[in-house]
Amino acid sequence: MQKRNKIVVNNPQFGVIKSSDTIEKLTKLVYVYNSVDMSYIGSYSTVQCSKEFNMGKDTLYKYILNGFQFKGKIFSRVLLHNT
Repeated sequence: MQKRNKIVVNNPQFGVIKSSDTIEKLTKLVYVYNSVDMSYIGSYSTVQCSKEFNMGKDTLYKYILNGFQFKGKIFSRVLLHNT
């Protein structure tokens, strides 16, 4: 019942447009590096990163937490060097 009551019009956030500042705060970035020489490849949102490197979100989170390489790439939530 609670879930049904929050659908579409009954949702207090229905029709509210998020500002670009809010979206920027909510977006979590993933920094991608080449594992051979640690060269910086780019920064992606989690959704973009999983699509770009053809991996599931669970797999992405596993490699972010462990710090292991995946297909020659290292994924991190923190910037490892200045660009």
